[in-house]
Amino acid sequence: MQSLYVVYLDRHHLGDDLFLKSLAQHFAEAGAQAPPCVLVHGSGEKVERTLEAQGYFPDRTGGVLEVETEEQRRLVERAVREVNQEIVATLTDEVVSTVGIQGVDRGLLHKAPGEPLEASNTGWLSALLKQHVVPVVSALVEAPDTGKVQEVPAVEAVRALAQGLEASFDPVVCVLASGDVPGESEGETPASIEADALTEEAVPEPAVARHLAPHLPVLVTDAQGLLGGSRVRGARVTS
Repeated sequence: MQSLYVVYLDRHHLGDDLFLKSLAQHFAEAGAQAPPCVLVHGSGEKVERTLEAQGYFPDRTGGVLEVETEEQRRLVERAVREVNQEIVATLTDEVVSTVGIQGVDRGLLHKAPGEPLEASNTGWLSALLKQHVVPVVSALVEAPDTGKVQEVPAVEAVRALAQGLEASFDPVVCVLASGDVPGESEGETPASIEADALTEEAVPEPAVARHLAPHLPVLVTDAQGLLGGSRVRGARVTS
């Protein structure tokens, strides 16, 4: 079965316009030879700036901004949607076939009370991937108690999407390196790296890799490793 690379866009890379442009250029250069990829994101610095401009300074819990009012919730939702549109626009500017998807679209991501986040009705997403389209998915879902749109941890959206697409692909989660992929400076990427050995010098959010590694294949890579050759290169994370 064909591999699918579910790329977690952490806050560091999400806020780096130069990285996003470079990623788009790598997709454009790879063309039809690019492996199937889905990009997943939550809220980044843009959301924080949006709230701060309105006088709100919320904390983050589990990677999600804590909102206290309906106005704050609406601001977060709007900002996450705008981040999604900006990523899509960056890819489109490089003539990459892409589509922006909110997690709430077509009930893609959903959460029942007391249950983990799930991805269902993924057939249309699989069809897009097989047509060499790059989906960009936000971590927005309907709250199970109120039905209002809210942000959930992007790491949970990554897990749910990867597991929801297992019928069509062999999913591999990609976490992006902070700098060089571990081991590449020595000339060869190691076959694996222990999850507990990951630091913020290696990846911006090592806890994400540690959380996912027991459940899914996880690869530390970068834009060049993902899209710059005949095969995907990186360091496998072992739990």
